[in-house]
Amino acid sequence: MRSVVLFVAGLVAGAVLVGPSLAQVGRTHGLNHVGISVAHYDEAMAFYTGALGLREAYTIRRPDGGPLLTYLQLNRDTFIELIPVQPGQTPGITHLGIEVGDIDAEVAAIRASGTEVADPGLTPANARFVRLTDLEGVQIEVMEFGPESLQRKAMDAWR
Repeated sequence: MRSVVLFVAGLVAGAVLVGPSLAQVGRTHGLNHVGISVAHYDEAMAFYTGALGLREAYTIRRPDGGPLLTYLQLNRDTFIELIPVQPGQTPGITHLGIEVGDIDAEVAAIRASGTEVADPGLTPANARFVRLTDLEGVQIEVMEFGPESLQRKAMDAWR
């Protein structure tokens, strides 16, 4: 009986000591995507789908039918976002996308750190997000993918 009590006490103590560290580690899920602005969209699509063998998860189109952005899927949870370059924009990496489980909790934690961040918005792909800039000027999209987001649908359909 004594060994059972000690075992249970050890479990409780471990949960109390490890719980806060897991909460901190569990805040972000991981890198979800890298946004790349491309000057030659069709050639970039051919390169990523042909040479690298990535599959198109989805494309969101502008009202004129041209691509607004395309998500190319590397694996279940990781994408490259191709964005046609805008006038005056230099082609290249535009941002990193980080997936979180709870955008509201993440925004609260970011604000608690002293960093200003806007309230979450909705992307054209129906994901909740905020954008912030790191100390070196790197744009970071922090995103939550609910069941209606195109990202979640692509991840759930991965085989």
